[in-house]
Amino acid sequence: MRSRTAVRRAARVAGVVLALGGLAATTACTGDDPEKPSAPATEAVAPTLPASTAAAATLSASPSAVPTSLPPAAQAGGVCASVTFAEVREALGITFEVAAASGKSGGVRTCVLLPLEQSLPDLTFVATPLDGEVSKDDFEKDFVPENADEQNGLGRAAYKQVVAATGQAGPIARIGWLGDETVYTLSLTTEKATGTPGAQAFLPKLVKLAPKLIPS
Repeated sequence: MRSRTAVRRAARVAGVVLALGGLAATTACTGDDPEKPSAPATEAVAPTLPASTAAAATLSASPSAVPTSLPPAAQAGGVCASVTFAEVREALGITFEVAAASGKSGGVRTCVLLPLEQSLPDLTFVATPLDGEVSKDDFEKDFVPENADEQNGLGRAAYKQVVAATGQAGPIARIGWLGDETVYTLSLTTEKATGTPGAQAFLPKLVKLAPKLIPS
């Protein structure tokens, strides 16, 4: 039984990487400061699995093959390099255990955090580099979604919004802000049972977390 759990863990990480390949093509946000050291340039980068996890994926029957821990979020590289599971848990009250990054320096870069044994909630941090100077008016015209509200105290300009639930997911709490050379978005997709008021309650928590995720 325990070795099956380890197999699910290994498959979970692999699934995040595959999902990120499609996500990077549809999101609109990236990092603004010099790139931190990351994994080799690939479309999607997964954290290196402990040897015990890799062994479990071969359906080893040995209980000692079951992993007791997973790599830190920063090990995924890219814009995940500034993310820690502990800071996210402290800010949002949600425990994430899997991180995956996509994108390359100079382009849109994405970091996704997920729990280990389920698909939701998920936290997505996207950084989109700007081509030249972008004013607050340009940001509002080109990057702020309809029905979004202004958010004070974050970047040069910022917005917040709650997107209605769809499919098997709950509402999405999202903030976006204008940095010096980058536009960032931070989105929390909640579980199905989360109502709109519950999603709205995450907005100030995301605002508090946001500055800690910016690469330096």
